This record gives sequence, structure tokens and C-alpha cells, in this order.
Amino acid sequence: MHLSTGAIVALALGTSVSPHAADMSAFAGTWVIASEVVAPWADPGQPPGREEPRRLIGKQVRFTPARVIGPAPIGCAAPVYKVEDVGPDMIFEGELAERRDGTTPDALASATRLGFAHPDRIVTLDAGCTELQFHELRPGALAFGLNNRVYTMQRK
Repeated sequence: MHLSTGAIVALALGTSVSPHAADMSAFAGTWVIASEVVAPWADPGQPPGREEPRRLIGKQVRFTPARVIGPAPIGCAAPVYKVEDVGPDMIFEGELAERRDGTTPDALASATRLGFAHPDRIVTLDAGCTELQFHELRPGALAFGLNNRVYTMQRK
């Protein structure tokens, strides 16, 4: 049996490989948290504070076989990576598809406004050891949601 380099990395990192999703090699390595925006689901009457972005912007996140290295709450030990394609209604814990006021926004339109290159099929990394998931915004850029903000990471 012949395995591609990506499949070998995926097996070594314990990831699942779907025929459409990128494998773990697309995420492995170092990323820098580059920017943030207030999330579309945030309550406009209660804007999120500025302390967290100041603490996170410019920090590095590194995905390795043994751990996710990064500032809290991103870093974690003993990841069990899973990479899959999901729809826009499944990213950010489903926040694009529902609101606390009971309305149902257009998740695809929200993902498009956030800049996802393929908003109908978003490659997502779940490390299994942190509450966050990392979504491919476009090649070389990831997004994650935290405390009513969407952060963007760039590959270093």
C-alpha cells in the first residue's frame, strides 16, 4: 500500500481524512493571530471588551503532533486532530446559523461577508483538546471564534 506524505502526516497526528477535506499537513506548523472583528452574532448592545484582542493579536499558535502551543485558551496538550468539511451553519459552534433572539440568519451570507473563500464547504480543524475549532478562511489563513469575536490567523 502506498500512502501520500499528507496521509502519513495525518495518520501520525491521529487525524481523520475525508476525501474532500485537507489533511492535517494543511494546518501543521506556526500561525500568527493577525486580526479580529466583532462576530456577526454578537449583541450590538453589549460590545465585547478590547483586552482579549490586545492579549492575542500578534501571538503565535503552533500545531504539532504532541500539542497545540499558543496563548490560553488556544493551547492544549495531547490533541486528537480531526479535519473535516462543514457547512457555514456548523462553524463557530453554529453561531452563524442562529441568534439568541431566535432569528435564523443566512449562515452562507455571513460566511461570505467574513471572507471565507469557499463559504459553502469550510475545511475545519478540531484539535479535540481545546474548545476552539479552526476554519480555513482561504489558503494560508484560518479563523476561530472566541468571546463574540472572529480572529484571523496567518501562516508564518
